[in-house]
Parts: sequence; structure tokens; C-alpha cells
Amino acid sequence: MSTTSEQRYVDLKKLCERVDSELFDSLSWILLLNLDLVPEEDIEANANLKFSRELMTGNFKAALSIAKSIVDSDRPIAFHYKALFKVDPNLSKTFEVAETFFALAKRRTELIEKSGFKQY
Repeated sequence: MSTTSEQRYVDLKKLCERVDSELFDSLSWILLLNLDLVPEEDIEANANLKFSRELMTGNFKAALSIAKSIVDSDRPIAFHYKALFKVDPNLSKTFEVAETFFALAKRRTELIEKSGFKQY
């Protein structure tokens, strides 16, 4: 999947419909689009935010590892990760959705870093 430069927003439901409609119920609870608005120390302190960041940066191996650790935890969000693994055991479909879902946020983050702006 790719995103076009004229897209102004991302519709997770439509992305999931193109890959696997069953992904939406879990991913809508898990993914956070505007990671560039979250301070780095908050991302580091929260496994779910780290999962989104790893997906955004294309580090799928780390994302899979984080997801597995959340499934085995007692966190309330673990329920949604368990449901996700039932639909997408190796997260390959999730990675496919994430590439498009995070494309604009990733580009925005890259531009902010390149320009030297302080994000927070």
C-alpha cells in the first residue's frame, strides 16, 4: 500500500478493509497516529506507544517483540493485542496496514527533525 501526497488524513477503517476487516477492532485501540506530538520520554515509558513508534519507523521485529510482551502482561490493553494475534498471528497484515497508516506521521516527523524544530 502507498499513500499519495494529496491525502490529508488516514482512515484506519478503510485501510483495514483493504487488508483484513477483522484488524480494525484491535488496531483502533492500539495504534496512535500522532506520535510526533508525544514527548519521547512518554513513548519510552509506555509499551503501547513504543509499539506504534516501531511500526511507524518500520522496525517490525521490535514491534512484534513489544506486542508479544504486552500479550503476556496484565495490562488492560493486552486484551486487544490478544485479539490482534488471533486475527494476525505474525502481524504481517498489521505491518501492511501500518506502512500506510503511519506514512504521513513518519514524513511529518522526518521534516520536523530535518528542520531542527523542537517538537515539545
